[in-house]
Amino acid sequence: MICNLRLYLEILLTSYVELSFLKGLIYEAGEKLFSVNKKLKFPFGIRSEKQAQSQPKPFAILMNNRLMDILTHLKIQSEKLKRTYQRLLARDRTLFEACIRAEQELDRDRAVIYANEIAQLRKMSRTVLRSQISLEKVILRLETVQEFGDVMRALAPATKIIKQVQSELSGLVPEVASALRTVDEMLETVIIEAGNVTGAQISVMVSDSEAQRILEEAAEVAAQRMNSQFPQLPETLKDVTSEQSTNNSKLRSP
Repeated sequence: MICNLRLYLEILLTSYVELSFLKGLIYEAGEKLFSVNKKLKFPFGIRSEKQAQSQPKPFAILMNNRLMDILTHLKIQSEKLKRTYQRLLARDRTLFEACIRAEQELDRDRAVIYANEIAQLRKMSRTVLRSQISLEKVILRLETVQEFGDVMRALAPATKIIKQVQSELSGLVPEVASALRTVDEMLETVIIEAGNVTGAQISVMVSDSEAQRILEEAAEVAAQRMNSQFPQLPETLKDVTSEQSTNNSKLRSP
């Protein structure tokens, strides 16, 4: 019994020594193979899984970084317009309450002054809101860009929209208008570089119509939003504000 147990232990010990020796040989062979693979290039060496994956092209990385910079700038300006609109909305509510009080107190002259100021403020608010929504639509288009062809189709209308927004905001929110001028220059650079690499060209008429469609959609959304957020002036004051607006337009015309 004891002899059998001793024999069994010796067999186990011998197997363990042989297994350890075999592991050492495998490890040593692996080290040598790895060293050879580092010196040789594929197909002579062993190709790692990461090497087998297609690496992104330098130009693709550059374009992606440029688009990310543009998106960051646009989101910042969109947020500034959103805050500006909220301030205008709060100011409108204050003026509206003052106008209603003046109307209730039968102070017609003061009510008309408030009503005209409200009309001008809402005109500004409509422009700011429409511009902010337009930028949101541009941001959404750029975030969905996947290929260079998509870049050209998205950027061509985007630069026209930004030019339009910049023009409308130049007298209202100069800080945002100036920043959008920089964004427009960045867009022009990306369009030129992408066009040179891919050879893609976008019809001017197509980009113009696409930009106009986006601007019209933004105007519709802005009008609907303002109708729900801005209270209506009394009917007796609407005619006065319309007449004042007409007179201001005649004074501005040559």
